[in-house]
Amino acid sequence: MKEFLMNEKVVELPESWLEVKWGTFLGFTKIIEQHESNIKEKDKDKQAEEEEWKEAIRALDLNTKILAFWTGLSQEEISHWDMKEAEKLMKCLSFVNEKYIPIDISSFTIGDEKFFLPKDLMREATFGRYIEAEQLEIQSEMISKGKIEFMPRQIAILVKKGGEGDNLDDNLIDKREELFKSLDMATIWDVAFFLTKLEQGLTISSLTSQAVAAMQLEQEQQKEQ
Repeated sequence: MKEFLMNEKVVELPESWLEVKWGTFLGFTKIIEQHESNIKEKDKDKQAEEEEWKEAIRALDLNTKILAFWTGLSQEEISHWDMKEAEKLMKCLSFVNEKYIPIDISSFTIGDEKFFLPKDLMREATFGRYIEAEQLEIQSEMISKGKIEFMPRQIAILVKKGGEGDNLDDNLIDKREELFKSLDMATIWDVAFFLTKLEQGLTISSLTSQAVAAMQLEQEQQKEQ
């Protein structure tokens, strides 16, 4: 975390996704969603192009809300900051607008517990694993649209400790979902990358199975002729 002295108050800001917890980022996305929603509502009633000064005020209002969120200070306090000093803080937060480059992980640790991602979800094609694959396909699509609300639950369903079987009871999944809400966003993005790869692999596997089935059907038809 990086410290800044603003009007005799020390504020801390994260410098990377490793310093941002899932719950914090979820709150941040709500601010952005509300801002975009407000713009859409205004655009519906707009009769003419808005003047540049209105756009500038809108951007300033958003930046004030963003700084208030990350620093924990009120918008009133932030409104008294020097503009150039405020810009330094916004630059510190610039990483949230940059594309995250994921790391290909096979496990992660939270506290003193280590969890492993599945090497092959469908290698042992139990019905429980099939259901998980269906959930992954649906929720990976939601995640790709920016819906991160489902990530802690999905990770709780997906990952296992060493030696654990496929079927985890709901109570354990509920507890792990709460635990994973304290994960940093770097780990969240890395797992999301894994889910994307896994979904692609499942799609390829499905297409391959369809092709094999088609070939077998063709061979059987040729035998009958």
